Amino acid sequence: MKLVARADHPLQAAIWADTLRAAGIRCEVRNTALSGALGEIPFLECAPQLWLVDDADETRARSILHALKQPVSGAAWCCATCGEESEPQFGSCWKCGAPRPA
Repeated sequence: MKLVARADHPLQAAIWADTLRAAGIRCEVRNTALSGALGEIPFLECAPQLWLVDDADETRARSILHALKQPVSGAAWCCATCGEESEPQFGSCWKCGAPRPA
């Protein structure tokens, strides 16, 4: 097991974990319920942590996490199904759920 990242909050850790799992990297999130102990326990010990099951996945996982932390740039796109305009960071239409065109 290898600690690969600390998140600001449990939702961020869950998104990171889901992204790594989608890439075939086994991981787990720890410390999701310790935020109430902040102040009694040091911040780094309370922050949600993302752990890799296989240490050999570290380089690839760090690369994926780095990409997730970068701001998304590009133009808005128009849904081919319903015509709704979406911002570039969305991979599917917020209105109808259709996937973003390639």
